[in-house]
Amino acid sequence: MFTLVEFCSSNMLKGTGELYQTLEADPEIDVLDYGCLNNCGLCSKAFFVLVEGRIVSATTPEKLLEKIYKRIDKLKEEEESWFEDLS
Repeated sequence: MFTLVEFCSSNMLKGTGELYQTLEADPEIDVLDYGCLNNCGLCSKAFFVLVEGRIVSATTPEKLLEKIYKRIDKLKEEEESWFEDLS
């Protein structure tokens, strides 16, 4: 499963641009950037991305990267559990 992480270009200018590069290098993650993700209130106050359509935010880019990977790990666990339930 490739995880989709979406960036707001305005938020990238605030400091998440390096995260974009880091995540883009990860072969298990698809990274997209948009001009706006329509979360202007959050964008003005925090660093954020969408991971599979759900907001992940933090006070620093470093904390955001950590939270992104935690969310991805949780999604993988949920997917594995779902497949186990099928067998």
